Amino acid sequence: MINCKLEQPLEVSSWERVCYEPDEELLAVNAKLEADPDNADLWMEKGLVLAKSSLYREAEECYAHAISIAPFNGILYRHRAHRFLSQWRFEDARADFTIASRLIPENWDVWYHLGLSNFLLGDYKKAAAAYQRCLELSIREDELIAVCDWYYMTLLRLGDREAAEAVLENIREDFEPGDNGDYFRRLLMYKGLVAPADVLPADISGMAPLDVITLGFGLSNYYWYNGEQEKSNQLIDRILEVGDSGNCYFAFGYLAAKVDKTNRSK
Repeated sequence: MINCKLEQPLEVSSWERVCYEPDEELLAVNAKLEADPDNADLWMEKGLVLAKSSLYREAEECYAHAISIAPFNGILYRHRAHRFLSQWRFEDARADFTIASRLIPENWDVWYHLGLSNFLLGDYKKAAAAYQRCLELSIREDELIAVCDWYYMTLLRLGDREAAEAVLENIREDFEPGDNGDYFRRLLMYKGLVAPADVLPADISGMAPLDVITLGFGLSNYYWYNGEQEKSNQLIDRILEVGDSGNCYFAFGYLAAKVDKTNRSK
């Protein structure tokens, strides 16, 4: 799951640097890099450490440096692409995930996030193709839950409700969702096993912002494709409000809600 905690909110449209004090973990990896500056794995490690503190631009630069050292290491493109998503750079993310899909074609995360990149760009055919490959690579129950949720929504946007319903056949009620409990609840709603009104309570004051965003986006999508556009739009506004106040601007549901809000305003 994504941790939305951040000491100071970041302005996603700004390219100004964020002032921060390196913690012990970052100081340790910096010391290792000082001794071995041409080690691509250490640059990736530094990027991962920076990303923990939501320093996505700085993390992205570390992955870029690592790529300059090891340009055929697919996992570096996978991590840089994820940080591009966090910065709303969807085209750049898609480009890097596409490269990664060629270099490490058996990597589940690459296909999952390539699907998301295409979804956010409104290229639903390519998103569906990526999710299909991701589904074929899925082994664990939590993996099936994550990919089937986004694949289902993608197929609805392509107008193929029959194929979307077929995707739900991969999901059983006795699955252990792990960290993907919110996705699992959405899927149970799609399957008709949980009522839409029971997915997200009216009073969200005690809920984590990320849970509100994740459950809310699935519910918004459900309402939209079942003819309740007003309810869907109200949920979109709610998601954006919660995301803005909770500094969850990099959550997938928030990104997708922002795209929907923009497209529906045209």
